[in-house]
Amino acid sequence: MKRFFTYLKTELKLSLRDMNMPIFAVIMPLIVFVILGIIYGTKPAYDGASYTFLEQTFGAAAAIAICAGGLMGLPQAVSGLRELKILKRLRVTPVSPVFILGVELSMYIVYCIVSLATLTAAALLWGVRLHGSLPAFLAGAGR
Repeated sequence: MKRFFTYLKTELKLSLRDMNMPIFAVIMPLIVFVILGIIYGTKPAYDGASYTFLEQTFGAAAAIAICAGGLMGLPQAVSGLRELKILKRLRVTPVSPVFILGVELSMYIVYCIVSLATLTAAALLWGVRLHGSLPAFLAGAGR
C-alpha cells in the first residue's frame, strides 16, 4: 500500500505540473457555475418553479467535472503512457501495468472528489438547496 500511495502522490504532482486536469476538471466547472451564479443568482428556473436555475444546473456542472476526468483525463493518461512506451517497458520492471492504471484511476477519482467539493462550496454561497437524495446522486455519479 505504501508503494501505491507513493506512486499516487508522484502522479498527482506530475499532473499538477501539466495543469490539464486542474484546469478542465476543477477550475472550468467552477468558473461555469460561478458565471451562472453571477448571471442568474437566486432566480427561479422558470416562472412558478420551486427551484432556482443554479439548483437545476448543479448536476450539469458536476457532470462536466466528472466527465473531464473520466472521458478526457484517463484516456489521455493511458495514451501518454502508450506513446512513451512505458507500459511496454514495465514488463521487465517489478510494477505491473495494472498497478499503474489503478493509480491513474485513483488519481482521477481524487480530482472528481475535489471538483465536486469546490462546486458544492460555491453552491452554498448562493444558498443552493439540492432536492433529492444525496446517496442516489453519488451512486449515479459512479456509473
